[in-house]
Amino acid sequence: MNYLHHFDSSQVVEACVAGAGDFGRGLLRQALQMPGLSARIAVDVTANGAAQALRSCGIAEDQIMVCHTSEEALIAWQKGLFIASGSLDDVVDLPFDILVESTGIPEVGALHSETAILAGKHVGIATKETESVVGPWLTRLAQQHGRIFTPLDGDQPALLIGLISWAQTLGFEIIAAGKSSEYDFIWHQDQQSIVCNGQVYPAPGMAALWDLPEDDQRTTALARGHHLADIPQISAPDLCEMTNVANATGLLPDRPEFHALVLRNHEVPTLLDSEARGGVLAGHARLEVFNCLRRPDELSFAGGVFVILRCVDADDWQLLRGKGHVLSRSGQSAMVYLPRHLLGLEAPISLLDAVLKQLPSGGGQHTQPHVDLVARATTDLTAGQPLEMRGHHRHIQGLQPEVHPSAPLVGDAAVPFYLLPGAEVLRSVRAGQLITLADVALPDSHLKRLRHAQDELFHGTVAPVSA
Repeated sequence: MNYLHHFDSSQVVEACVAGAGDFGRGLLRQALQMPGLSARIAVDVTANGAAQALRSCGIAEDQIMVCHTSEEALIAWQKGLFIASGSLDDVVDLPFDILVESTGIPEVGALHSETAILAGKHVGIATKETESVVGPWLTRLAQQHGRIFTPLDGDQPALLIGLISWAQTLGFEIIAAGKSSEYDFIWHQDQQSIVCNGQVYPAPGMAALWDLPEDDQRTTALARGHHLADIPQISAPDLCEMTNVANATGLLPDRPEFHALVLRNHEVPTLLDSEARGGVLAGHARLEVFNCLRRPDELSFAGGVFVILRCVDADDWQLLRGKGHVLSRSGQSAMVYLPRHLLGLEAPISLLDAVLKQLPSGGGQHTQPHVDLVARATTDLTAGQPLEMRGHHRHIQGLQPEVHPSAPLVGDAAVPFYLLPGAEVLRSVRAGQLITLADVALPDSHLKRLRHAQDELFHGTVAPVSA
């Protein structure tokens, strides 16, 4: 689609970018190339860190003003300068249209999103961790104030929600929908190894598992996963993103931990079909993640998104197979996919949609708390043990995330995964157990307060006085 035909480029959308990581910097750089988008405000942990992000995008030093107060920010805005701030509070009253929340910190994402909405701003959320806990509530809060709270194109959830909406609008029967994992499994036959995310893993028996046999393809696909067990096959970000897609679309995972098969691209519609048709799915309209297996000279799925559709009219789909579309071996299902997600470089489309068209990415604002991302202990936990979120993938040592039906945060409910950073274990928890509200003392956080508000809105439960 040529968006120049749909947006008035004379109307400039003003954005504030909170979070100077890869996503935020990509958006700042892209805004410099777009006539219809301005992103002159950067917020990070420190004002100097925000200034460094602006410099890394090629903005001249004399065009950047480091601001530590709202008065300084207003002066910089009036001068037409780029503003580097260490606090959203110092810039939230400036006349920008939309906040891009890309800090990746669950608590900060909740505080920033609510603050911006109450100040009359739209919010584009790239902090999936916050959205997995309180996305439905923030969506409703924005609606109450005539604003949009939306995921952003460039991240897989928004792209997948849009693809699902496209398929549903056209009346297709959706068997499954999902994404490929972030990093491909690249098979180097001459070295008998798999390279994934820059790491080399010996795989001497992989050649025997490269092709799926006609008679028992499920066994071979599952054997690949066991053979490559040393390679992480699903991550907290994968499950977090699928939680957000489930809440936006109503599609559910086939099982809490997902199948996360290791598949070549053309195998996806064959394996992500029902068990009765040779696939692995026990249910219908399921969310899934797969790991893209390929040779170095084959095309990557590039962390893209897909839907698996039922092929109702055999003649139509055989015609499409002849044009290169990916069908299952049986010809009864087909994969339609977008082999890309461009992070902040693609997000501006969502900003224009939200501000100029009052539309969220994916085309809907019906987010409901269908599921929660919760935590299962992988090791024994002891009373007094702190739980800390670490690393680029926002994992918590000793815990693995799973997707379960949503429940209010009362009694012995399982605790949402991203409410746990900063919590303290109250009693011994054995490996294999879900972490419940009785097991931990949660920090008195803004995120928890918003979660209780969400539970009251959707479940009618009121938070205990002690909470």
